[in-house]
Amino acid sequence: MLKYHPYFVSKFYDGQFYSISLFIAINTLIMPLLSVYLLKRFKFIDDFQISNPKQRLMPYGIIAILLAFTTYQLYKNEIRGLPLNFLIATIFCIVYNILLNMRFMVSSHAIASGGLVGLYMFLTVVKHVSTFNVWLIAAVLLAGISAWSRLQLKAHSESQVYLGFLSGLGIVMLTLVIA
Repeated sequence: MLKYHPYFVSKFYDGQFYSISLFIAINTLIMPLLSVYLLKRFKFIDDFQISNPKQRLMPYGIIAILLAFTTYQLYKNEIRGLPLNFLIATIFCIVYNILLNMRFMVSSHAIASGGLVGLYMFLTVVKHVSTFNVWLIAAVLLAGISAWSRLQLKAHSESQVYLGFLSGLGIVMLTLVIA
């Protein structure tokens, strides 16, 4: 998003862009993977799929904290606007997922897919950034494949997948429109 959005392309030097991207990748990809590995290693979770909904609280909480830290650091370094708002929307999605999973199971994959579709819908429909049309189409296709696979694997019911997708889509769209 930082590389293709017209505002952010002109805002950063290449060195700054790569430093920011590395920081975001470490806190949103590497640290969550390491956290899940350590939780499995020390037997806080049974498997890497975190198939037991009751065991999702700790890994999702850790991920929400890492995203909140990333959001705070970006804000502190004056990176505002869409990247910051999308991270905030992602935190809302994760907290919503945690709260929902306390009562009943919902597809985390569908929430994430809905959020991604929501991001690109916001960029193309609300902000009219035409460079994201292809990304929106790709996000819709990937969301469909993800939902189909969750249903084929019998990991979730249709209602769990639909609720997850619509929740992610709604939370991200609402957060981005309000922010």
